[in-house]
Amino acid sequence: MADEWKLKKDGNLDISSLTGFRTVVIQDGAVVLQIKAATSPEHFPAGDKLEQFSLSPQTAAELGRDLLDAAEILLQKPEGEMH
Repeated sequence: MADEWKLKKDGNLDISSLTGFRTVVIQDGAVVLQIKAATSPEHFPAGDKLEQFSLSPQTAAELGRDLLDAAEILLQKPEGEMH
């Protein structure tokens, strides 16, 4: 699978807004990540999309680190400056 982003017809990223998440560890040693999202503003705040992913402990740790790194970049920027 290519490392491509899902795009809208206009070329912008096709994204949903996160409205909630949960994690649970299951017996086979996996971390399950449940993501709830709103695909458009009218679906706030409850969301209209639910996805569940099984992650190895290594993948869960890597995802956590990547999210922290991305958040730190944005949190260190002066207010109003875009990345």
